[in-house]
Amino acid sequence: MPLSRSTINLVFALVVAALGLTAAVSVYLRSSAPETASHMADQSRLPENRPPVDVEEKVAALQQMAAKDPRNPDYLTQIGNLYYDVGKYESAIEYYQRSLDIRPRDPNVQTDMANCYHYLGQEDKALTLLDDALRYNPGFSQAKYNKGVVLMEGKKDVRAAIAVWEDLLRTDPGYSRRAELESKISELKASLR
Repeated sequence: MPLSRSTINLVFALVVAALGLTAAVSVYLRSSAPETASHMADQSRLPENRPPVDVEEKVAALQQMAAKDPRNPDYLTQIGNLYYDVGKYESAIEYYQRSLDIRPRDPNVQTDMANCYHYLGQEDKALTLLDDALRYNPGFSQAKYNKGVVLMEGKKDVRAAIAVWEDLLRTDPGYSRRAELESKISELKASLR
């Protein structure tokens, strides 16, 4: 049965419409792809310790939990950690201090707070916090390691940093970053000669 002219025109119109729709979808996908790729590139530039998170949303949720349980320092510490992870050190310090007001002798919180002060260039405050944490917890390796960092990077006192790190290795023979730290100490000693 031969096709009528109107049937041929209808088939042709459907083919043209399908091609037009395919082209429109392709253009749409291509125009949105660079934006997505750019967004992903921005995320990949974040340092590993600063994950792409909606900090304010998580902070709000933790603040609600802290309001319901105001004597629980862990919520405040978690808020401080979120701010620390995205480089908002002043805000992190505020929440770490509030946590320490509830649980004063927490070497993890004091060490993180000291790091914030170090990143803000307030080396004396950082060292005071680290020394305090080491007074009541002398074997706390992370505080010793960080004290060496503050002494070396912030105070430019390489000899004092080496002494702190050697003490760390002496008191914690199973220190997880031992080989790396031994290598760093050797490099620093060689640079002093």
